[in-house]
Amino acid sequence: MNKFVEINLKKLVKENKISYANDYLNNSKLLLKNDFCFQHVYDMEPSPKIYHLEDWQVSPNGDPEWLYVLKRQEYLQDLLYSYISTNDLTYLKQIRFFILDWIKNNDDNKKVRFNSWRTIDTGIRLLNWSKPLDYLISKKIVNSNDISRINDSVARQAKYLFDNYIEKYDLSNWGVLITTGILTFDSEHPNIINSEIAKWALDKFCLELKLQVDATGVHWEQSPLYFIEVFRSSLCVIASYKTNNKHIPDEVLQTLKRMFKSFDYQIKPNGKLLQQGDTDAIKVKDLVASAEYILYGIVHSADLQDFLLMTFGDKARIIVADNKATKKLNFDSVISGNFYLKDSEKNDYWHIYNGNLGSGHGHAASGHIDLTINNDDILIDPGRFTYVNTHKRRYLKSGLSHNVVLLDGAFPTTPLNSWKFKTVVTNQRNEVYHSTSYDEVKCSYIDKSNKYIVTRYFIWLRKLEIMVVIDVAEYQGTHVQTDNWILAPGAQAKTISKNNFLIKLHQNQYSLFHSLKETKITNQIYAPRYNELEKGNKIMFSDNFTNNNVSYTVIGKQSTLKNVNYLDSLRNGKVDGDAIHSFSLLIDLSGKHSVTLNIQHQNTIKGNKIYYVDGIPFYGNVSVKYQ
Repeated sequence: MNKFVEINLKKLVKENKISYANDYLNNSKLLLKNDFCFQHVYDMEPSPKIYHLEDWQVSPNGDPEWLYVLKRQEYLQDLLYSYISTNDLTYLKQIRFFILDWIKNNDDNKKVRFNSWRTIDTGIRLLNWSKPLDYLISKKIVNSNDISRINDSVARQAKYLFDNYIEKYDLSNWGVLITTGILTFDSEHPNIINSEIAKWALDKFCLELKLQVDATGVHWEQSPLYFIEVFRSSLCVIASYKTNNKHIPDEVLQTLKRMFKSFDYQIKPNGKLLQQGDTDAIKVKDLVASAEYILYGIVHSADLQDFLLMTFGDKARIIVADNKATKKLNFDSVISGNFYLKDSEKNDYWHIYNGNLGSGHGHAASGHIDLTINNDDILIDPGRFTYVNTHKRRYLKSGLSHNVVLLDGAFPTTPLNSWKFKTVVTNQRNEVYHSTSYDEVKCSYIDKSNKYIVTRYFIWLRKLEIMVVIDVAEYQGTHVQTDNWILAPGAQAKTISKNNFLIKLHQNQYSLFHSLKETKITNQIYAPRYNELEKGNKIMFSDNFTNNNVSYTVIGKQSTLKNVNYLDSLRNGKVDGDAIHSFSLLIDLSGKHSVTLNIQHQNTIKGNKIYYVDGIPFYGNVSVKYQ
C-alpha cells in the first residue's frame, strides 16, 4: 500500500514553515505604497534600491533588467503570503491593482501591446498570476468585468508566446519559463488558454527538458542560477498537476529527479549556491526541501519550504518514497565537464569545471576550481554583477576572473560583449578517479589558434584535506605562464617565503605553496548578487618557460600542511630532469608523515619506463604514496 502525505499551505504558514517569511511581509508593506525593492532570493536580476512606480515603461536605474523584473510580477507572491498570514484583504486588493494596472499599461494600449513584452517575462508572469487569481476569485476581490479582462489578457499572452516561440528556445531556459507559465495557468484555470496552445506547450516542455538536461541532471547552460530557474518552474508544473489530478509525463518526472540529485552538489556547505557562470550566492535550502517534498513526499521537521512551490502543491496528495538514496561524497558529471566533492561532515567542498561554454550565461572558466575547506570558501568564482555591457561585465566573464592558467597574459575564451564570445577554447577529454585516500580529476583544453594545450591535474588528499594542482603547459617557443587564484572576500594573504603564502579566513589559517617564480597580489571585484559589488584579492603566480612547463600549487590547513618540495626522478640510476615525463613532489605533514606524489604526463617510450623517487619506484599517470 502506498503511503501519502498531503500539502497544507495554510498550516505551513501558521506553523512558520515558510522560508523568507519576514521578507515577504516587509516587501508587501512597500508594495502597498507602490514601492519596489527587488531583493527576493529568487529574483533573477535583483536590485537593492527602493524605487516608486512611476511608469511601466521607464527603468528608474537605467538597467532594462529592472523593468523585466517589474513585469514578471513575482512580487505578487509576497502579497499572497501576507494575506494568508494575516487574513488582511488589503493585500489581495493590491494584487488585483497590480494585475489590472499591468493590463492597463501594457495590454489595453495597443501602441504598447507586445512591444513592451518579452516572451520570458510573459511566461513567468502567467505563472505568477496563476495562484493569486484563485484567491481573488474565491474572496470576490475581482468582479465579472475584472475576470473577463484578465481572461482575455491571459489568452492573448498565451497566443503571443505561441506565435513568438522560436527554435532557439528549445535549448534555452527561456523556453522552459515560457511553457511552464502556460501549463501552470492552464492547470489552475482550465479553458481560458486555447486547448491547442496548452497541448503544444506540454509537448514543447517535454522536448525542452529532454534537450536541456543531461543524463546526470545538469543543465547545459553551465549556470546553477538558471538551473534553479528551470528546476523551480518545472516543479511548479509538477505540484499543480498533482494538486489538480492531471497526468504528469513520466519523462518529465524522471528528469526532475535527476536534477534533484545533481542540485545538492551545486550548493556549498554554507547553503549558498555555487557561483558558476551567471550565478548569485543565494541560499536555496528551501527549494531543496520543497523539491524533496513534491518529488518524494519526504518532509524533515526542521525544514522551511519554498512558498511559491507550496502554493501550487496546496492540497496535493503525494506518495512517500520507501527509501531515500544515500548521498555520495563525489558527483561526476562527465557529460557536462563538472566534477564535485561535498563532504557535509567536514564541510569540505570542491568543484572543477572543464566543459562546454554553455549559453551566454557561461563564463571563460575551462580548468577552473572552487575550493572550500572547513566551511571556508578559499578559491571562488567572483560572480556576474550586471548584464549591462561594461568593462566589469566582460571582466567578470573572462579568464582573468577565474582560477585558470593564462599563457602570455591571455585566456583562449574571450568575451566580445555581455552575451557573446570572440573566441572559445576547445575542451579535451576529462578523466576522474576516486579511491579511499585521494580523488583525482584530470582535464585539458586546446587553443587551436595559438596551438597550445594546457592540462591540469587536481588531486584531493581527502583525509588530509589538501588540494594539489599540477599544471602542464605545452606551447612551442618561449612564453609566460600565469596562474590565477581568486580568493574569497575577507581572505588575507601574507607572504611567508618566495613560494609560500599564508591565507587567513575566519580565524583559520591555510598554507599555499607554489613553484612559479613571480608573485603578485592584486585587487579583484566580487559580486555576491546582481547589482551588488564587494572587494577581494587575487594572487597571480607567473614564470617564463620554453616549449613546456610543469608547475604546482598546493593548499591545505596550516596545521596539517608544513612544506612542499620538488623531488628528482631517477631513471637508469641517473637524474632525469624531463618533468613532463616524471614530476614528483614531497608534501611534508605535521609530525613525521609525508606524501610523495608523482605525475607522468607524457609516456616514456624509450629506455627504462620506471622512475625512482626517493627510492620508491613509480609507473603510471598519477601515483600517491603515503609515508
